[in-house]
Amino acid sequence: MLLDISSVLLYTIIALLFAWLVVLIVTVVTLSRRRDMATAIKIFWAAVIFFAPLIGLILYFVFGFRKMDRNSRRY
Repeated sequence: MLLDISSVLLYTIIALLFAWLVVLIVTVVTLSRRRDMATAIKIFWAAVIFFAPLIGLILYFVFGFRKMDRNSRRY
């Protein structure tokens, strides 16, 4: 049985939304566990990610992460 194009489009949109939600949750959890950042900066990044999700995630991945030292522990 062939799927019509609307079903394929719907399943694609659902899969993309699920992937976006997973990335969003991982980003917020990572942000909350950071100890090198002040609480005000964490709140700022969370607000940017919440109000402008796509651009906020891109900006956080580009500017929010800093390179970890070799001695620092990953969570």
